[in-house]
Amino acid sequence: MHGIDRMAGQELFLFTITHPERYEGLDAYRSAKPEFRELVRSLLPDGWMLGENRGIWSSVRPPADGTPDAGFKIHVSSKHEDAKAVLEAVVPILVDETVAFKHIVDPDLLDLQNSSIMPASSCGKFITIYPRDRDQLGRLMRRLHEATRSVEGPYILSDRRYEGSKVLFYRYGAFKSARHVDVYGEARPTIRCPDGRTVEDARLPYFALPEGIDDPFQEPAEEPAEPILKGRFKALSAMGSSSKGGVYRCLDLATSAEVVVKEARPLVNRVVRCRRDAVDCLRNEYRILKRLEATGVTPRVVDFFQEWEHSFLVTELAAGVPLSSYRATESFAILLQADPSADDIRRFCGELLAIARKIVAGVRAIHGCGVVIQDLAPQNILFAPSSGQVTFVDFESAYCDHEASESPTLPVRTPGFAADPGAEPRVLTAQDDRRAVTRILGDLVCPVTTFFALAPHCRKPLLDHVAREKGIPEPFVRLIMEGGEPAQDIDALLDEAGRSVEGILTPGPLLPLRTVGELREIVARIAGYVVGEIDRAVDPLDLPVDYRRCLTNKLSVAYGAAGIALFLSRATGEVPDSLLDRLVEEASTMDDRHYPPGLYMGMSGVAWTLLELGRREEAEKLMDVAAASPLLRDNADMFYGASGWGLANLYFFDRLGDERYLRNATEAALAVESKLSEAAEGRYYVNMGDVYSGLAHGAAGIAYFMLKLHQITDQEPPLSCARALMAYEMASAERRQASVLCRRSAQDPTVYPYWRIGSAGVGSVALRMHAALKDERYAALAREIAHGLRQRYCVYPSNLSGMAGLGNFFVDMHRFTGADEYLTEARRFVDRIMLFALERPAGIVFPGEGLMRTSTDHGTGSSGIGAFIHRLLTGSGIPYLDF
Repeated sequence: MHGIDRMAGQELFLFTITHPERYEGLDAYRSAKPEFRELVRSLLPDGWMLGENRGIWSSVRPPADGTPDAGFKIHVSSKHEDAKAVLEAVVPILVDETVAFKHIVDPDLLDLQNSSIMPASSCGKFITIYPRDRDQLGRLMRRLHEATRSVEGPYILSDRRYEGSKVLFYRYGAFKSARHVDVYGEARPTIRCPDGRTVEDARLPYFALPEGIDDPFQEPAEEPAEPILKGRFKALSAMGSSSKGGVYRCLDLATSAEVVVKEARPLVNRVVRCRRDAVDCLRNEYRILKRLEATGVTPRVVDFFQEWEHSFLVTELAAGVPLSSYRATESFAILLQADPSADDIRRFCGELLAIARKIVAGVRAIHGCGVVIQDLAPQNILFAPSSGQVTFVDFESAYCDHEASESPTLPVRTPGFAADPGAEPRVLTAQDDRRAVTRILGDLVCPVTTFFALAPHCRKPLLDHVAREKGIPEPFVRLIMEGGEPAQDIDALLDEAGRSVEGILTPGPLLPLRTVGELREIVARIAGYVVGEIDRAVDPLDLPVDYRRCLTNKLSVAYGAAGIALFLSRATGEVPDSLLDRLVEEASTMDDRHYPPGLYMGMSGVAWTLLELGRREEAEKLMDVAAASPLLRDNADMFYGASGWGLANLYFFDRLGDERYLRNATEAALAVESKLSEAAEGRYYVNMGDVYSGLAHGAAGIAYFMLKLHQITDQEPPLSCARALMAYEMASAERRQASVLCRRSAQDPTVYPYWRIGSAGVGSVALRMHAALKDERYAALAREIAHGLRQRYCVYPSNLSGMAGLGNFFVDMHRFTGADEYLTEARRFVDRIMLFALERPAGIVFPGEGLMRTSTDHGTGSSGIGAFIHRLLTGSGIPYLDF
């Protein structure tokens, strides 16, 4: 997990493996291939326990299990073809030693475990063994080494390899589940050291020992020298990393030029469907790049070599940034512009055409050399704006039809760009590359191509709507939709699109497409789908939601059942008994070991939900549990921290009049103030090492809590704090003509429009500040933010970080100003959101963050979207904010 967003990043794909429609963790995996379990069962004597639960591991316990809580564990790796032989060699020794162990549950999961999809800290682990003490550790290592001398497996990066072995590794860590929940709601594994200290069991992509623990097999190593590969390439920075190896920016000491060095580790990605590993693929990329050198559209090869067991490809450092990054820059992206003029649209279309022609010419040159790219996607194309140069990179999965025996045919593709969704696995062709080109062009207009892998039928309607609203001529849509088909001449389509640029006019605003009655029907169908899922589920809390629920808890406001229940209550007037009963039942078990206290991720948000649903007794009990949490002072923001907990207490005081909740809120304010910093511009909060803008993690959300405390107590200090916090937000914002735009954070100047981070959240707080204080500065700020958010599109349709959140802000603008133009813009946001609607027999659902699976939660899914549309119809307040 990385950063305040708590995103899994490249690991998101792991949550799509076990279910075709929803995000689920690998702990929900149910194996259909019993051969590993049956083999192990045949090797176990009576009395041993073999796990049959879901998940990727099968646990094995001896009759008298004396496994300690922590210690040095042994990991065994294996190639897929050796896996059964490794089990047959290892398990009898473990039985003889009566030691507990676990193994990967089936061959499919072993392939996954040995792939670069897995985190670097997990890749390669096939068997995990839990020795009782160091004597047994040493004895096991010697015996296992003797039994596995003839096999090899991937290197396990989190461990140290046992000397002389190619499959045995070890590290110090927890043996039994010992976890503590942090303020973000994530369960952190812990270790109790021999001296009694409890430290985090960090799962790192390199070997590390807790302080005070010595290596049983090696003396402490000296600090490594400055890395210089092959005595020539000096590492300057890491450009990326995965389980198969890193990508580094290096200085070539022989030429003084900067180069890119790409690493490959043996046996990673060597799976049943493809016996070629990462080294084979890197060598293939070297051959392909050498073949393409004369084209001028790929990086020049500098070297290919092996050092230790790893292989390295060195190429020149090509100019430019990936198109996946360039498409999001404000200088290019038409979707980020409010009210674009005809000149703005002509500039965008002209640049899009210039890039398109360069990509088409480059792909033709590559195809002319007999090479099919296969993984042709925006992240694999560099663009240099100053020169217009396009460079193609990352040819590991490319193949040459003149050297078919030399090129591995890997099924490595970026979802949505190459083969059609659901198509049978096959070697792609030049025609597939041409189709990918047009999808890249579509992605430069609207970067949601991953969504089309889930819903290919939505591609044309979405592009049509974007083109109409942004004034992009229709020939551009035909270029994107038809340019990759064999019957079409892409040059003719490019020329036709080029001729249409001259006639571009400034578009007028689109009229909202849906009537009030249709909006009510949408809310009903969103609720209908959720209720249908509740009725179908074995456990009503097990609904399709964001992947972060798998990493936190099933009840949270943001990603769990609480936010869904509140939406159903507000939108339909009732919550299904089965969901409410399970919500109450599970809430009664909440404690500070498993749940944080905060508003969006923890206990106070669930308590707020229960109180609004009429379950006062259970709600108050839960607030008492939250008030005793040791995590209350760990964070100050609205989403995770003390400001959100304090706001929940103010809500309870407002509803119930109990002074203890006001005392709690006052204590929360003192805790928050102790964490604030001061600058000439005002006050701010350093949150996880950065200063974010907005409602969830920045000064605006804290200011709102302080404002509400002032309104209830009439005390001056909270108001003074709120003003200082908003002053900092206002000073940090970027002003452009009549617009105000908010940057993501002090360290990331990217403009963010969202409710969670960025402009919409700041604007919503500014409106409430103006309503309370009648200070015109806040109203002016909100108007300028609204000007900058008109006609905005986001990648996601969702509430916290998508278009529903922006729509909520325009509903706020209408509520606080009475101006109909803002309500009209909110209705336009409904039309943009509905481009992502997925019709199902029971109703409507939407894709969650990542756009790879559906979600019904408040933060990323259809409950948050439904709550926005319901507010648009009723003028009600924002859930978990207004009361």
